[in-house]
Amino acid sequence: MKKHILFLVLSISVVVIGLGVSTYVQADNQLIRVDADDKNGESSQQDQLVLEVTLQKQYLDGKIVEETHEEKITAMEDFWSYYHGWQVMNQEQGKIVFKKQIDDISPYLKENGYFGLSNDILTIFEGKPDHEQVIQSFYQIDTSELESYQAKELQDGIKIDSKEVYDYVLEAFREMTPSRSVSS
Repeated sequence: MKKHILFLVLSISVVVIGLGVSTYVQADNQLIRVDADDKNGESSQQDQLVLEVTLQKQYLDGKIVEETHEEKITAMEDFWSYYHGWQVMNQEQGKIVFKKQIDDISPYLKENGYFGLSNDILTIFEGKPDHEQVIQSFYQIDTSELESYQAKELQDGIKIDSKEVYDYVLEAFREMTPSRSVSS
């Protein structure tokens, strides 16, 4: 019985050694497989999958920022864990598209966005409101309810430099919509 077990262990060892042992090393921010029988230490290119990866980030203000790059993949589980939290939108031969909701306003809005009024409607403008380049409109405001400083702020434009400013302005002026300003 002991001879059979010893023979089985030796047979498995020979098979494992015959198949070769692979090691993965990191080079240039990618995993590369190096086979034990590879004398030059070169990677086994047949084990790498190259995908065109598109990442779509959708911000609270509706802006979608998209970037595409090629990625060499040697271990699919590493690839999937790297994109944990992203939703697969499309997958086809050699291409994959991921999308993620970002709990913030877009960098574009932080750089260029101003709240103001357009025909008594709370609006986001690209630049100051006097340039009339509308990005997005929200709801009508009863301008008779505005304090003079609020009217001046909206006329001059309220810079949107953070999510907090974005949320605050939307909520503060929501109280001044015509349907809410009517007392019962």
